[in-house]
Amino acid sequence: MRLIDLASEKLIQLITVDQKYKAGDKLPNEKELADELGVSRNTLRAAVQQLVGQGVLKIRRGRGTYVASGSDATNPFGFDQIHVTQMKLRDLYELRIMLEPELAATAASRATEEDLATITEIGEKLQHHELEDQDDFEGNHLFHMAIVRASHNEFGIRIFEIIFSTLRELVLAGKISQSIDDFYLDHQLIMDYLKRRDAEGARLAMRMHLLNSVSFYHL
Repeated sequence: MRLIDLASEKLIQLITVDQKYKAGDKLPNEKELADELGVSRNTLRAAVQQLVGQGVLKIRRGRGTYVASGSDATNPFGFDQIHVTQMKLRDLYELRIMLEPELAATAASRATEEDLATITEIGEKLQHHELEDQDDFEGNHLFHMAIVRASHNEFGIRIFEIIFSTLRELVLAGKISQSIDDFYLDHQLIMDYLKRRDAEGARLAMRMHLLNSVSFYHL
């Protein structure tokens, strides 16, 4: 990761996660902030300009740099209004890698026969582009959500509804595109392990699929 991107990410974390700087707050002077982030002043200036361009910060001439009011980035849990950036997409896939393989493993153990039939039907129709009125992204969403629901974990289902809503925002913003053909074998492996009720196989297959996605999107 470039030093500028790293500095931007650290600063956004101070705003969104730590909430040290809130909407409307003035940031410290250049030296103090550079020291806090552990970067040079030149790197800090470039990171600030980058975040100004994203609407996260606002420079008021003669007065300093402020956290912009109304920015999506200042809402730490604003998943329905998430700012469309490569950094957030990477973080989102990192979260999926943490959670989704475990839910797939749980689904292998808990899924009813009806759950497995639903997953298989969606997966096979998706592979052959036969899901009516569904593009590849929406079809992929249905496939993954069917697996999450088969885990019968209420909070897991809620979390992934938020995650896929956020991914949809990224797709609609035109920042990423998705073709299901790129992940045909991944999906087939996941379905095969689920049908066998092989929890460890389902876990590994899902993790491999998500890592392939990260590589495909250059995250």
